[in-house]
Amino acid sequence: MQTEKSDSQELKTIREELHQLNTRITRLEALFDKQKGTKSQIPAIDSEQPDDDFELNFSSKSDDSIEFRVGEYGMAWLGNIVLLFGISFLVQYLQNSGYKVFSALIGFILVGGIYAGAYYTRQSLSYLSKLFAYTGHLLLFYMMLRLHFFQDDPLIPNNLAGHFALVLVPGVLLYLSYGRKSQLLAGIALLMLLFSGIISNSVPFASGITTLVALLSVILFYRLGWLKIVFIFIFLIYLGHLNWFLNSPFLGNKLEFIKSPGIGYFHLFATGFIISILALLPKKEDVSDDFIITSVVWNGLLFTLVLALTVVTYLSHNYVPVFAVLAIVCLIYSVILQSRSYLKITASMYALYGFLALSVAFYGILLFPKVYMLLALQSLLVVSMALWFRSRFIVVMNTFLFLILMIFYLSSQANHNPTSFSFMLVAFITARIINLKKERLNIKTEYIRNLYLVIGFVMTLVAFYHAVPESYITVSWITAAILFFILGRLINNIKYRWLAIGIIVVSFVKLIFFDMSDIDIGFRVLVFLFLAIISIAVSVLYTKYLIKKKE
Repeated sequence: MQTEKSDSQELKTIREELHQLNTRITRLEALFDKQKGTKSQIPAIDSEQPDDDFELNFSSKSDDSIEFRVGEYGMAWLGNIVLLFGISFLVQYLQNSGYKVFSALIGFILVGGIYAGAYYTRQSLSYLSKLFAYTGHLLLFYMMLRLHFFQDDPLIPNNLAGHFALVLVPGVLLYLSYGRKSQLLAGIALLMLLFSGIISNSVPFASGITTLVALLSVILFYRLGWLKIVFIFIFLIYLGHLNWFLNSPFLGNKLEFIKSPGIGYFHLFATGFIISILALLPKKEDVSDDFIITSVVWNGLLFTLVLALTVVTYLSHNYVPVFAVLAIVCLIYSVILQSRSYLKITASMYALYGFLALSVAFYGILLFPKVYMLLALQSLLVVSMALWFRSRFIVVMNTFLFLILMIFYLSSQANHNPTSFSFMLVAFITARIINLKKERLNIKTEYIRNLYLVIGFVMTLVAFYHAVPESYITVSWITAAILFFILGRLINNIKYRWLAIGIIVVSFVKLIFFDMSDIDIGFRVLVFLFLAIISIAVSVLYTKYLIKKKE
């Protein structure tokens, strides 16, 4: 009994020790997890942290008051702004006092001191360190700028060397931004390059730098997918082109167009083409399709604005070759986009832009009103391109352009019979093509086709009204109605029969209210009888058709 009791006591002791050991292990694991979680919440301090962590706005934390945020971030901004202007004024004062070399030396030493401050505060004062770095970038660019510009007797008298020194700083910053993946630093570097072109007051240099910035912004988007860089600099790039076109008013020059852009023509077209490459680049996961489409449209609008000013100012008498070349380039590029780009709508957009440029070239050759007929026939070519591209977008846009063109033609009161019949035939042929190929064009409604039929109806009345003598207008309309009835019967299409009925009604109105006093009584009787026979015959045909359908 004693032995059994002793064994029982030992088992109980072992259980208690195991329980205590399990409790200790559980506490240790909990403590280890807590320490691990705390460690993961502590941000790693890295001197090579990318500059994209830098934010222009004040970082807000839930436990920080407004006072501390303003004190930490606001005062850092204020101090750097004051430091920037203070050093700039100091350098300018020393230079105006006659100490040119000494002022430059002091300026570069102070810039080096700011960079040193940014380096040694990168861990303890990270936000202030980055502000110091950007202040140093701006001051360094300013110092390089003063070596050749804003002086009667500069330290670097050679123009080429002065321009090279000016673009050296943004070039180095652009290289650093690419390595650090800093979109903000890249934007500042590109802005410095644009300013270099503006400050140079040289059309070849300014236009060349502007084109270079366009190329660099597209490359940065292709390699790093930076959205803000592209969209913002599309506007700034064309603003740069407009600046040298207008004699650099940002430098205080008189606001007027320069005498001759020279090589600037080439750079303007090169810029438009370079940015257009966005539509051809491979798809990026973090870039939406809408952004690419918007950027392409944005580029097209600004390019058209600057091009229009250029044509009106310099090429008002010889713009046909310019728009002819532009049309050919856009149409070829649209074909490339159709086969290579994942955004097929961009191909349609460039195709339409090419046809618009071709229309301007045609106008320059034939002028109004002769060009109307060629533009109407061109509409069929556009529809053919739409069938090839399977593009509903081209069809819709071409419809509105064709309608606007017809309205301008009618309002011009240009009675050119071949043009009127061209509008009529093109409208009916286009409507027929849309009806036969609506699945290929992904057109699910009849609105576009009906609009073309209405245009054809109107132009039929207009064409015969001007093509035949006044006394035969009503007869010609009735003849056209008969043809529409026959056509509608042959292809079994109700829309053409409705066109015929509409023409008969219009003929009746004209006969009653206009022809009663204008034509001879004998011919008037014949016209009335002819119209009566046609109307009764149509009524009989419809009656027999309905009876047959009921049977």
